[in-house]
Amino acid sequence: MMKKRFLILFLLLVVKSAHADWTAVETATKPGVKHFFDAESLQKNESFRKIWVLSSHDVKQKGGYHAIKTLYEFDCTHHKARPITVLLYPDKTASEAVIGARHDESADWFGFSGNSIFYQVSTVACAP
Repeated sequence: MMKKRFLILFLLLVVKSAHADWTAVETATKPGVKHFFDAESLQKNESFRKIWVLSSHDVKQKGGYHAIKTLYEFDCTHHKARPITVLLYPDKTASEAVIGARHDESADWFGFSGNSIFYQVSTVACAP
């Protein structure tokens, strides 16, 4: 439990200090939500890739957040993804202090369709 808290604190400090160069994901999603990914955050491990995705909401969501940064892991062989770390922010650009966090490397993998944001991100993350 203590190790998990330390890891979350460490991730919060790293994410807060890092400057991301966000690329917009061009796909039809629900109105009022924009998605971006940070190609510079890409981590490769054989057929697995990790990359940060930012989801920005025009309207404040339950819990008081406007933006969510999520570290996703992609299984490029089986075309699946899973969230690893989720950070909640009170502003649309995720530049203010984190107001909530969750880290769970045991999260279930999910498949995604060709018109989802995950497909768009995976084309970059899973490129050779």
